[in-house]
Amino acid sequence: MRRSLGFGLVLAALFVPATLFADSITPDTFSATLGVGESTTITKTVTVTDSAPTTAKVDVFFLVDSTGSMGGLINSVKASASSILSTTAGLGDVAFGVGEYRDIYDTFTYRLNQDITTSQAAAQAGINNWFAGGGGDFYEANLFALEEAAGASWRTGSTRILVWFGDAPGHDPRAGSTEASATAALVNAGITVQALDLRSLDLTGQASRITAATGGAVYSGINTSQIVTEIQDAIVATFAEYSTVSLDLSGVPTGVTVTSVPGAYVGSFTRDATRTFDFDVTFTGDAPGTYSFDINALVDGGIVASEADRIVVGDAYVIPEPATMALLGMGLAGAGLASRRRRRKD
Repeated sequence: MRRSLGFGLVLAALFVPATLFADSITPDTFSATLGVGESTTITKTVTVTDSAPTTAKVDVFFLVDSTGSMGGLINSVKASASSILSTTAGLGDVAFGVGEYRDIYDTFTYRLNQDITTSQAAAQAGINNWFAGGGGDFYEANLFALEEAAGASWRTGSTRILVWFGDAPGHDPRAGSTEASATAALVNAGITVQALDLRSLDLTGQASRITAATGGAVYSGINTSQIVTEIQDAIVATFAEYSTVSLDLSGVPTGVTVTSVPGAYVGSFTRDATRTFDFDVTFTGDAPGTYSFDINALVDGGIVASEADRIVVGDAYVIPEPATMALLGMGLAGAGLASRRRRRKD
């Protein structure tokens, strides 16, 4: 089954300035001076646009079956690697990983060509290390490779996408991995698997089950002469639907407390329209000091935008008790009476 993306400006959005289509959080800066125990509340608005994000934190891992029958696809990806990487980088803060697999009887079962890196040059070098060879018994070590790739150095707060290229299903079990264990590893790591089926990757339904469990899809009928578009369609489809919008307050330092109401918006949302989500954010001073930190806007747990806060907490903010207020009032009244008496004597 080939999945349709359903939002037409997706690819075009990757080539325009980030400010035009960017998901955002406003205000993008905030500062306040508070006493200890004092609070202030503002509204922060997260905007999720009707196109692919351009300010997101995204990790993309390319995993290929590099047995002999995959030579055509591998050559196409290598020839287009620079375009694939630079176009994908249009999503925002993007890092890449690269891996390949064959089977247990080949020179290697799984090989990490490049761990997660923000260097496009390093990622391209990893892809350039691919070459087709080995294989022979049709089924490959897909499941072992997926489980290994799940353990890559994925960045905290990133939307994690694994683009899987293959033309044959995987042995189950293989090298200690099963479909169940591989799927669990991917789900637990928060990885969306988008599979490009060159021929029979989904012959047993294995790829469909794995992609469905991780929120991805299987793409068939791949045209290797249009490989840049094929890959971008799969990557950007990850953002077409989302279910949770929230604020990441994990960067708030000790000395100030920040709370958000609501904690999150949960539902079935799509990028067929621009949507806004309001959060009432309360800052409370806990200890004297100056605190600078970021609050991130999250869509399905991945950072799509960030804003900077600076809170200065001064001395204790003391609310006078009623008895103290009464004594203060009497003192002021007495001072006023004495002043009037002095003026009369004069």
